[in-house]
Amino acid sequence: RTSANPLLVFSCLRSSTLPCARAFTILRGGSMSEMAVSLASSPPSVLPGDLSLVEHTLTVPLDYAAPASGTTSLFVREMCMASKRSDEKLPFLLYLQGGPGFPAGRPSVPPSGWQKAALEKYRVLLLDQRGTGRSAAVTTESLAAYANPEDQADFLSHFRADSIVRDCELIRTHIAGGQQLTLLGQSFGGFCILSYLSLAPAGVERALFTFGLAPVGCSAEDVYRATFKRMEYRNKRYYTRYPADVDLVRRIVSLLHASAAQLPRGGTLTPRRFLQLGLLLGSASGLEALHDLLELARSPTGEVDSLPQHFLLAVEQAQQHFETNPIYWLLHEAIYCDGPGTASCWAAERVQASLGEAWDYTCCLSPTSPPIQFTGEMVYSWMGEDYAWLRPLQQAAEILAQKDDWGRLYDEQALRAGVSPCAALISYDDIYVERACSEATVEMLGGFPRVRTWVSNEFQHSGLRDQPSVFEKLLAMSKGELEH
Repeated sequence: RTSANPLLVFSCLRSSTLPCARAFTILRGGSMSEMAVSLASSPPSVLPGDLSLVEHTLTVPLDYAAPASGTTSLFVREMCMASKRSDEKLPFLLYLQGGPGFPAGRPSVPPSGWQKAALEKYRVLLLDQRGTGRSAAVTTESLAAYANPEDQADFLSHFRADSIVRDCELIRTHIAGGQQLTLLGQSFGGFCILSYLSLAPAGVERALFTFGLAPVGCSAEDVYRATFKRMEYRNKRYYTRYPADVDLVRRIVSLLHASAAQLPRGGTLTPRRFLQLGLLLGSASGLEALHDLLELARSPTGEVDSLPQHFLLAVEQAQQHFETNPIYWLLHEAIYCDGPGTASCWAAERVQASLGEAWDYTCCLSPTSPPIQFTGEMVYSWMGEDYAWLRPLQQAAEILAQKDDWGRLYDEQALRAGVSPCAALISYDDIYVERACSEATVEMLGGFPRVRTWVSNEFQHSGLRDQPSVFEKLLAMSKGELEH
């Protein structure tokens, strides 16, 4: 099995480009609660399965460093069992969604999956993180209201984990009555938890991570070197399961190399965009999902002489989140920029270029060449050309990629000194969040018994959704009720 070099990971933690001595302000008592915040709440609704739902909208500062300069809105769904609504001792669990740029999943009605398990013990808060869902969603249309790309980029700079954590503290104050929160973070949601444990550790009762232990102390380049290596293995798994797809992929890429295809929504399907379908390989059913999609390229006789419209539509639908949720493209690499001097400069693009012919599809078009490699969770500057809805945002994306005065996301000293118990599920083969980096972060947090880890090859990145027992097991681990 391929893996990041653990020595590389630990050397990242000592990198001179990411000093631990930078100024970092931990939020104290009244510093957040004293901000002017308005809260509007709906009457409770009782839904099938004894589910009680209240919808909250908060108006909060856009820029917490200049709270008088403007506001944005947050949308939170509060769920509990209707039979427990009057129980004032029922604790709160806040779910932080993966991303960046995606809202929380909607309530399952009647309750099912991890939500059903959580509702047995908690009031569950589903936050649409700022700029997503009903929290003043950032879209290509909404960004068009800004006068120029510089203003767009300045606005977008306030949508990272440090701002999300400050939002959560206001939610804790104004919705949870100041109670400590149990946090459940999926993928990027776990990154937000680590920022929470850095910025406002007193607000956290316990923390549960599903595939979201951020690579604290590692640069974007280090992250992508590890994840490209992980994708080599995942590609090998895919082509081993579906060996006929080696030639199928080569044929599709050859057609697109000769002439890019126009997509129904106005985008352009180039070979480089087509190979981004490798993002599908990160879920439990991802190998089958990709194979089934590629089968649509075949004619009734099984040949691939041209690319049919239904295939092009399926590709576009599989990739539509890049356009409907542009924060993912605009700020994805910024989640690895921890403080001044850490511009991303399209890190994935630079790392891929350094890897040579294996990651250059033009070197793999011959029938005797190695299989063409799908890419994983990477974003690229050229997406502003190939994706129609991203074209108006190219200049803002470039400004954000060159930005080198980001604020801190993590405080290593606070993370080491923390006391909130944690439990984490780590996928052995995760193509999104490198296992070796996650294990290094566990050591930074103090390791066992504060952090109890569950490393498994049973799950891909979608384990929380795929297996409802994941939540119950992590909760028991965090309480010391279960050893793994």
